[in-house]
Amino acid sequence: MPTSKIDFHNAECSTYCKKHVDIRIEIIAPSPERPNAIRKKIIFRREDHLDCDVDEIEKLALVKKRFQNLDENDLVDGETFFKQLDSE
Repeated sequence: MPTSKIDFHNAECSTYCKKHVDIRIEIIAPSPERPNAIRKKIIFRREDHLDCDVDEIEKLALVKKRFQNLDENDLVDGETFFKQLDSE
């Protein structure tokens, strides 16, 4: 299993490109492929997201990931975008 080093002091929020103020290890629901496995995830939160639950953080992180390398050809209207989020 490949590992990567995490710079805990300078990491940005999992959901936005700002410096984090809180780090938590969260338990994520098991996947259908491995129902008995416990999945853990390190979540970096900025002040605005301290009260967000893991599902919200993961949805916002997906939005962040999609917009990081946004190309003009990737633009869609809001309704189509949210349908794409729900289908994943």
